[in-house]
Amino acid sequence: MQGIGYFGVVILGVLVFLGSAEAQLKLGFYSASCPKAEKIVLDYVKKHIPNAPSLAAALIRMHFHDCFVRGCDASILLNSTSNQAEKVAPPNLTVRGFDFIDRVKSLLEAECPGIVSCADIIALVARDSIVATGGPFWRVPTGRRDGLISNSSEAVANIPALTSNFSSLQTSFSNKGLDLKDLVLLSGAHTIGISLCSSFSYRLYNFTWLGDQDPSLDSEYAANLKARKCRTPTDDTTIVEMDPGSFRTFDLSYYSLLLKRRGLFESDAALTTNSTTKSYITQLLQGSLQNFYVEFAKSMEKMGRIEVKTGSSAEAQLKLGFYSASCPKAEKIVLDYVHKHIPNAPSLAAAFIRMHFHDCFVRGCDASILLNSTSNQAEKVAPPNLTVRGFDFIDRVKSLLEAECPGIVSCADIIALVARDSIVATGGPSWRVPTGRRDGLISNSSEALANIPAPTSNFSSLQTSFSNKGLDLKDLLLLSGAHTIGISHCSSFSNRLYNFTGVGDQDPSLDSEYAANLKARKCRTPTDNTTIVEMDPGSFRTFDLSYYTLLLKRRGLFESDAALTTNSTTKSYITQLLQGSLQNFYVEFAKSMEKMGRIEVKTASSGEIRRQCAVVNS
Repeated sequence: MQGIGYFGVVILGVLVFLGSAEAQLKLGFYSASCPKAEKIVLDYVKKHIPNAPSLAAALIRMHFHDCFVRGCDASILLNSTSNQAEKVAPPNLTVRGFDFIDRVKSLLEAECPGIVSCADIIALVARDSIVATGGPFWRVPTGRRDGLISNSSEAVANIPALTSNFSSLQTSFSNKGLDLKDLVLLSGAHTIGISLCSSFSYRLYNFTWLGDQDPSLDSEYAANLKARKCRTPTDDTTIVEMDPGSFRTFDLSYYSLLLKRRGLFESDAALTTNSTTKSYITQLLQGSLQNFYVEFAKSMEKMGRIEVKTGSSAEAQLKLGFYSASCPKAEKIVLDYVHKHIPNAPSLAAAFIRMHFHDCFVRGCDASILLNSTSNQAEKVAPPNLTVRGFDFIDRVKSLLEAECPGIVSCADIIALVARDSIVATGGPSWRVPTGRRDGLISNSSEALANIPAPTSNFSSLQTSFSNKGLDLKDLLLLSGAHTIGISHCSSFSNRLYNFTGVGDQDPSLDSEYAANLKARKCRTPTDNTTIVEMDPGSFRTFDLSYYTLLLKRRGLFESDAALTTNSTTKSYITQLLQGSLQNFYVEFAKSMEKMGRIEVKTASSGEIRRQCAVVNS
C-alpha cells in the first residue's frame, strides 16, 4: 500500500454505480464452473502473505485504484500498448502486487481455463490478504468480467490526490455514489498503510512554497518525521508508516492519530475538518473493534460493486423491441411525434444527434444530460452543452409515453430513438436502436467538460477521447459525418479567423477564401456570439457526403474537423468514402451509431426509469 496512491491510499475505492452489477454478482458464482476457485485463491494467499504482510496493504490499494477507474474491471492490470495504460499513471507507479495476481491467475487457469476473471481475483485476493494478516472479513460476490480499456489519463482524473481537501474528497465520493460514512470507513484502511516521504514531505518543508510547515500537522509529530524519517525535502526512498507503532495491525489507532493531527496526508487531515466526518471518527473510537470491522466490511462490499461488468456485458442486454410486451406502442409513439414535428423544424435533427452524442460520452448513454442541476452543477450547464437544444421536445415525448405506459420507457431510450427518427425524417440514414437502457442518477458539469471532445481538439485528443469510449478511428471519421447537417455559433470557431495564436492571426490550415467569406458574410467581428453558421454550407439540410469534400478543401469549420485530415488513416478513409456511394456511407454511419448507442449503458437493475427526464425519482 505504499504511496497509498495519490489519494492517500487505498481508500478511495469508490462506489460509483451499484447498478445491474448488484443484482448479477453473486456469492459462489463459480461454484459450478470452477468449484475450487475461491479455495485456490485463499490457499495461495495463506501460504504467501504471512511471509510478506506488507502485500496486504498493497493488494487492497490495488483493488481501490482499480475500482475507482472504469469500475472493478481489472483495467489496472493491463499493460500499455499504443496508449499509456492506468498502471503507468502517477497515482499507480507505486502500486505493487501485479506478479502476485499473475501467479494466482496461472493457478486458476490450470484448474479452469478461461473461467475466473482477473477482476474477481483482485477482489478476492484483497479480502483474503487482509484476513490473513488478522484484519476484517467481508463478503465478495463474484461474476465480474474484465474490462477492455485502460488509460492513464483516466487514472489521473479519477483517483483523488493525497493533497485533497474535504470538499474535493466529498465531491469525488459523491460523484461515485459514496457517502461521508464510506469516506471515513474506507480511509480506515490507512491503518496498515505506508508511504514514501516524497508523497507528503512538502507538509514538513515547503507547505506554501515559503519553506514552511503545514500548521495543521502536529508539530511534535512533524519534528519526529524530520528527525527520524524524512531528513531532507528531496528524500524519495524512505518509507513511513501511516499508523506508526501499529501499521501491521488492522485497528482503530489510525482514527486516534487523526484527532491528534497526525494524519500523514492532507487528505487524512481533511477528515477532521468536517463536523460530520469528525463526529463519525469519534463514534468509531467509542465503539468496539468488532463494530469497526462490521462497518468497514459493508463499505468494502459496496465498493466492490462499482460499475462492474457482468454477464456478457450491457451490450448483450440491450435488445431490439425491448418494449414489445411492456409498452407495445412505445416506438410508434416516438416515431409519430417526430414525423409530425421535425419536418417543421428540421434543424432539430442535428440538435438531437448532438444531444445523443454528448449524452453517451459522459457516463454512457444514460440521459444524464437531461438532469437539472440541484446542489451540484449538472451536465447541461457545462460549456459544451450550453447550446444543446431539444430538451422540451424530449419532455413532450416522455409525457406521451408516460400517459401510455407509466414508468416503463427510459429517457435514455427516448434520446436514442428520437435522434435516429429525426435523422430519418429529414431524409438521412436509419440505424437499429436496440432498447433497454436505464437512466443514470448522477450528472456533473465537470465530467461533461472532461469527456466531450472540444471543437479545438487536435487529432491526438480526438483519438484519445474516442478510444476512451471504445470507438476507433473509423468511428471517429464516420460519426463526424453528422456535421453534414450541423450548425454552429461564430464564437465556437472565430479564433481561427481572428486570433488563432493570440497575435491577431488566422489559422493557416483554414482555406483563405473560405475564411474571407466567413469574415465578410457571417462572423464580422471577433466577438460575435449569436450568428449561426452552417457546417456544410449549401447542403446543411441534406445528410450527404459533401462535409467530407469540404474537409479535403480545408473548409472544415472547427479545428477538430480540420484535424481529421492530419492523420493518414482518417484522411485515407475520407477518400474512400468519397469514392463510394451515399448508400455505403449510410450503412457505415449506421454501424458506428449503433456502436455509440451502446457506450456504458445501464441495464437490468442499474439506474432507474425516471418519471420526469430532468429529475431523478425521489
